[in-house]
Amino acid sequence: MKKILTIGLLLIVSKSPLAAGLINEMQSCQALIVFVDNKLDLAPSNYDPEDVKKVRKGLGTYNQYIQRQIVSPGLLEFNGGDKDKANQMQKQVDTYKQTLVKQLEARYPKNRLFMDHAIAVNNCAKKAVPSGGELNELKEALNLMVKLTKISG
Repeated sequence: MKKILTIGLLLIVSKSPLAAGLINEMQSCQALIVFVDNKLDLAPSNYDPEDVKKVRKGLGTYNQYIQRQIVSPGLLEFNGGDKDKANQMQKQVDTYKQTLVKQLEARYPKNRLFMDHAIAVNNCAKKAVPSGGELNELKEALNLMVKLTKISG
């Protein structure tokens, strides 16, 4: 019985660093989604508005999935269930995401999507895969992002 309890504790302890790593990766993914959404605010006129709308919807749904399934519960777990501490940490996460968005804006100043953006979102999706309708919306958004990258801005 003691061995089972010890193994259980090791699994719980070993999960925390992995969860923290995934939270860090997913906040970078959320920053990427915000960045792409900002790019779509100033999208070239030859981007089909319906395509832009669908990309935004799919990425927005994915962003909510990341927050709801990974970031919020992860921060709560990291802070031992203390909601106030988790909320304070969320503010730090949001500040860091804005820094990442600014870095992406400096790297990609043109108001258009690039294949790098679609690849990066796809890489995020490999690490945190939604299901059902959320997955379908994300797939559609990714396919449309690839389509839009082929249109010169």
